[in-house]
Amino acid sequence: MSALFGVDHVQVVVRDLEMAKRTWARLGFTPTPRGRHLNRGSGNYCLMLREGYIELIGVVDPALPTSNLDAHLSHGPGLIGLAFGASSGVAAARDLAAAGLKPTGPTRLERVLERDGSDARLAFDIVDLPDGTIPGFRSFVCCHLSEKEVREPAWLEHPNGAVATSGFVVAAADPKPVLDAFGRVFGPEAIRGRTVETGRERIEVVTPGALDTIYPGVRARPGRPLPCLVGMSVRVDDLKRCKAALESTGVDPRPGPGGSLLVPMEEATGTIVAFHA
Repeated sequence: MSALFGVDHVQVVVRDLEMAKRTWARLGFTPTPRGRHLNRGSGNYCLMLREGYIELIGVVDPALPTSNLDAHLSHGPGLIGLAFGASSGVAAARDLAAAGLKPTGPTRLERVLERDGSDARLAFDIVDLPDGTIPGFRSFVCCHLSEKEVREPAWLEHPNGAVATSGFVVAAADPKPVLDAFGRVFGPEAIRGRTVETGRERIEVVTPGALDTIYPGVRARPGRPLPCLVGMSVRVDDLKRCKAALESTGVDPRPGPGGSLLVPMEEATGTIVAFHA
């Protein structure tokens, strides 16, 4: 049994944090105040949900380490990483090492929220996995040490009614190596065909040809080398409310499978978003 309990958050790399903030606010999300990572050149806005969250991350000081964000940005904005959740960084590192992986940490990461009047400092324990542990994107473990401060009630209220990230889609020319990697992280019992059941979310690993079925009516051609993350699913409390919120800002969602609402990557910084009830 893995110490991981699913995806803590997903990373979307962007060129311009302020523009990305406006873009995702137009999709009905309530961004947190801007954050900056201490001793790193990266900053972010977060879209906090009751379960999981979306991190819009970009370079704010290229003179400091940026964890290769510039390399990711060479392919344009979009989904670049999954941070897995765990209540204990020590337990997560132990279990990942026992699975034959080579984690490092946990190490402390601090993020400062730039609030009016006074900044707030948030702390996390991070367990890093070597590049390529899961082919195609960044993967690491994030343990919150400031859970109350990171989820203020006002940040959980979104005009689109979003309550949780519920799934992710990975495109791969050959899904097997990606699925095998997820099996080492979450345990072989998590793999069901071409789906990874993390315990909270479902991650689908498909060939590029299957994307047209998952995302009918929108351009679903990855702009980064395969394998790569292509889209995410977001659960909302009311689809009618979500549709109204999107249309009120000029977003025209496309009908998707099971009554879902699809927002194309052109309107969501390189990410396909599927809203569903």
